[in-house]
Amino acid sequence: MNNPLYRLGLSSTVFLTGLAVLIVEIAATRILAPYFGNSIFTFSSVIGIILAALSLGYYLGGRLADRRPSNFLFYGVIAAGGISVLLLQLLNLLLLPRIAYQLSMIHGPLAVSSLLFLLPALLLGMLSPFAIKLLHEDDPATGVGSVSGLVFFWSTLGSIAGSLGAGFLLIPRWGVGHIVIGTGVGLLLLGCAGMAAAARARRQLAAAAAVLLLGCAPALLAYRLAAPAEKSLVYRRDGLYERIAVQDTRLQNRPARLLLQDRNPNSGIYLDDGSLAFDYTRYFELYRLYSPRVRRALAIGGGAYSVPQALLQQLPEAEIDVAEIEPLLLPVAREYFGFADSPRLHNHVLDGRRFLHDTPYRYELIFSDVYHNFAATPPQFSSREFYELAAARLSENGVLIVNHYGSLDPSTRPLILSLLRTLRSVFPQVYVYAVKDPGSLELQNFIFVAQLRPERVDPGLAAGIAFTYPELKRIAALEYRPAAALVDAAMLLTDDYAPVEYYAAQVVRQYDALLQSRRKGS
Repeated sequence: MNNPLYRLGLSSTVFLTGLAVLIVEIAATRILAPYFGNSIFTFSSVIGIILAALSLGYYLGGRLADRRPSNFLFYGVIAAGGISVLLLQLLNLLLLPRIAYQLSMIHGPLAVSSLLFLLPALLLGMLSPFAIKLLHEDDPATGVGSVSGLVFFWSTLGSIAGSLGAGFLLIPRWGVGHIVIGTGVGLLLLGCAGMAAAARARRQLAAAAAVLLLGCAPALLAYRLAAPAEKSLVYRRDGLYERIAVQDTRLQNRPARLLLQDRNPNSGIYLDDGSLAFDYTRYFELYRLYSPRVRRALAIGGGAYSVPQALLQQLPEAEIDVAEIEPLLLPVAREYFGFADSPRLHNHVLDGRRFLHDTPYRYELIFSDVYHNFAATPPQFSSREFYELAAARLSENGVLIVNHYGSLDPSTRPLILSLLRTLRSVFPQVYVYAVKDPGSLELQNFIFVAQLRPERVDPGLAAGIAFTYPELKRIAALEYRPAAALVDAAMLLTDDYAPVEYYAAQVVRQYDALLQSRRKGS
């Protein structure tokens, strides 16, 4: 037959379904992130399950196409794929909040990915071999290789468009829920329109109408359920890198406002006086002990911009740089955390490590508090090369203060010891403070303080400093000083090999065990 319009229509369809696959895949990581973080386990689970589903779909689609090479059936599979995407969103809204927190942060992403994304990816995977069969039947003189190349060209081109479109256009402008619903409705309409066009009998037209009506139910239900949010949330929106929320709650029997990035409570303030709510964020003020004359400071990770705000207030002559890769956080800080703009504050929407490389300045204080997962600092902010770069940007008497989360339990202690060994490979003096208790095995924040000066500063001198947060006066009692043999036996973290997420996995297990014990106790 060799109908050019038919080939164009089928190629366009393959393009659109390839686009849909990548939109669903990128949205999948954002769906899981609030519960399991943007961890290597989340990404590996989503990619692995979708690839497994696609491979099975290719196999089943090829067999089905050989047995029933029908345009009506081809578009019926597309409509079924659209319905499955809508059902995915329903499971996300109705089931995921009830089961996700009961699952391990390590194995949970794999289980949830199988539940949510296996069926949609399988159905969409069936389409490429089906399209190859239909196009080859339309023009048998064209070789199978040429037809296959054409289909995979348009499918891959659609996937590229879906990947770029989701990242640069859709997620920054719409919520993930609306993106998933829109993708599902688009596939449903495309499938039903194709079924109607290919129908050769009234019963096939009736079947297309029935499928459309069947798909309307989950679409409408998903749209209606997507609106409500927790009453304690005063703000929620998807940023470029995570879901951002602002929550009002109570801490230490005081009203507080917290910034949540996916699952992570990142920072917060007490609403009654504007002071820092999280104890570890107060440790930025250790510059008073280690580098009291600050002319320029850098905060890597803005969060709610509470630390930069405090630095502006405490250092009226200093210039403050902030390197924060998420562009939405500064407007959120202005609106909900009382951040006031200042000509002395210079905000850079840029990866913190890239900023360190590019900046011409030297700093008396660099405060690094970056997370891409509940318990893991990104590997590029934990390696010897990062610390060497930070050292090169410090003034002679400058100080690097870094926050990490973990515990001294034997199963999780290697993370803390490896970070300490890596810092010591660059800095002559490194101090570690356990925010709660250096003798405790419980989960807590650890503050690493590193200096280029060879002489040691006595932490006991903190008792005589007028800190804004008086608890910092007792840091001498919080210093963690492990045996040299333990540190020497720890891993040296480098850009080539820094398995901090695997170390953090042990922290996650400890955290999950703590949650389970609390649930049983309640």
